[in-house]
Amino acid sequence: MEESKRHLFDPADAVYRHEEFHLPASERDKLYQRILESSLIDPEYLTMLLLAGLLALFGLLQNSVAVIIGAMLISPLMDPILAAALALLTGDAKLGRKTAVVLGLSIGAVMAITAIVAWLVPLKEVTPEILARTNPNLLDLFIAFLSGLAGTLALRAGSTSYTILPGVAIAVAVVPPLAVVGYSLSTRHGAMAWGGFLLFITNLVSIMLSAALVFHLMGFRPRESTEEGQLKLRKRLAISALVLAVLAVPLVQTLRNAVGQIQTRSGIESVLNRAFRTKHSSVTDLAFSRRDGTLNIHATIRTTEYFEDKTIAAVQEDLRREFGSTARLEVDQLLVTQGGLSPQQVARLRDFISGRMVEPVQKEPPFDLRATEERLISHLQAQLDEVLAGTRVQRALPLRAELGGAGPLRLSLVLTSPEPLEPQTVKLLAAQLSQKFSVPVALSGQVKFAGPDFRGNLQLESPRRAFGADERKVVGGLAGRVLAHPGLRLRTSVPFPPSLPEADRVTIEKRIERLVTASGLRPEQWTLERVPAAETPQAPATGKPSAFPLTVQLEVFQEF
Repeated sequence: MEESKRHLFDPADAVYRHEEFHLPASERDKLYQRILESSLIDPEYLTMLLLAGLLALFGLLQNSVAVIIGAMLISPLMDPILAAALALLTGDAKLGRKTAVVLGLSIGAVMAITAIVAWLVPLKEVTPEILARTNPNLLDLFIAFLSGLAGTLALRAGSTSYTILPGVAIAVAVVPPLAVVGYSLSTRHGAMAWGGFLLFITNLVSIMLSAALVFHLMGFRPRESTEEGQLKLRKRLAISALVLAVLAVPLVQTLRNAVGQIQTRSGIESVLNRAFRTKHSSVTDLAFSRRDGTLNIHATIRTTEYFEDKTIAAVQEDLRREFGSTARLEVDQLLVTQGGLSPQQVARLRDFISGRMVEPVQKEPPFDLRATEERLISHLQAQLDEVLAGTRVQRALPLRAELGGAGPLRLSLVLTSPEPLEPQTVKLLAAQLSQKFSVPVALSGQVKFAGPDFRGNLQLESPRRAFGADERKVVGGLAGRVLAHPGLRLRTSVPFPPSLPEADRVTIEKRIERLVTASGLRPEQWTLERVPAAETPQAPATGKPSAFPLTVQLEVFQEF
């Protein structure tokens, strides 16, 4: 009879026990039966699955790591995933169909219950724990692969699996990404839903491949031992590896971006610390962003003595040698006192309080509120550009900020984007800025769109001429975009030359109003603006300035 233990040992003397990793046929059959029985949907499995999904959702909404870990521990999804890996290796079609149904129903159930509950609960804000599961990288793939190895080994370990499997559940975390998908679907944020689902699929495929490898080492083989069975196995593994390779493409790019950000920050910190980190000063805050090829760096320094402009200029030159000639450094210096006051300082302070000044007070330069406000706005813009870096949304104009009382920091933005922003995207941006500034942030402003799909012109030959089919087509196309997306508006700009009589201006504006109203837009969905324009060349017949042909400019924009 084949034995798994090849060498007998005395537990009192030995410190190492050798065992054959290859399992005997009887133990393989027992393990196969155990996996088969544990991958069934029953009331207990379904209850634990839904509880895990709800706990993960509430932990994500409350930004509670402890609650999220609890959801990972009670999740039963690992069992059908390991069963799917065994079906992949052995080619058991019956087990494969069964686990596919179980996994499909489980995934759908978690996403459905989390989407419904996320829609019902009042908590809607995006938290750092949610954001952490919407941007997976290549390291998540390796973590899932190693977790699959550990989870499969835990099955072989028998009694010790009860101490191994909780750690595996925490490491691989298959339920929280599905909860993120449900939350994102309920809040209608497609990008976040895709990021969470990508993380889940990465974990699923990685675990299946690593588990199949361990099952192969245990002695499991395709049920068809013929050459055709081996060919089918290689085909299944090749397809799985191809799926994993496709998933790795966006993960590599995300990891590359993250590494680039870390390297840039590390390099900037190194340059700044060489100059500003002394016995009496240190760099306490650093923000950087790239915009239009320029690396904007903003640093805050706590110091007992101010650094001179020439020192800061020298540091900027060092940064330009390191990161290119477009690097720009802005520094805020906070003057602090190191240690206690000297006896001389105490005496002067006492004389000042008692009104007996023993020496004239040094006249300080007046406080420059405008310069301080400019530095604050510059710092806020650098933080905003850092958040927007790598996205298709960019800042178009300097922002305006308002901070008063106990309310939030109110930022007014003008952004550029190739497409309208969803409300959840604005909330996500506000949440990221709130995290950076450590204060609540409220956003408002406009979004401008690039491309001909959001712009148009109307040519008017005279104030009496009615608009034709071409003009109606232009307005209809832009009006359709406004009607299709809440928050969009149509801006109509008419450049009236100074010589145009007021009566003609009113006539033209009424014609434009009738044209836009006929397209289906309500008064609150569009605006008509007069913009200044230079005189056009003189008309050949009269020799007087002519306003025609007049070009009416149309632009679709978004308010938030």
